[in-house]
Amino acid sequence: MKADIHTIIDMLHSDPSGISTKFGIPLRTVYAWCSGARRPPDYLITMMLNIILLERRSSNGNETEKLAEGMGADFS
Repeated sequence: MKADIHTIIDMLHSDPSGISTKFGIPLRTVYAWCSGARRPPDYLITMMLNIILLERRSSNGNETEKLAEGMGADFS
């Protein structure tokens, strides 16, 4: 699965405002990504995904490991 901003929003059960607050990204920028007017850099999506997965890793164990592998994340 190729992660995008909508994947990040869904994973956090959030909205653009929550993404803006959590990661310190201007709200207008997040809205532009969500509308398709702009695309976030791939490295930024990867960074946000890794942060979310690392936060969940300590609380969910193996389930998060499987999710991370399915999305191409590598924590080794």
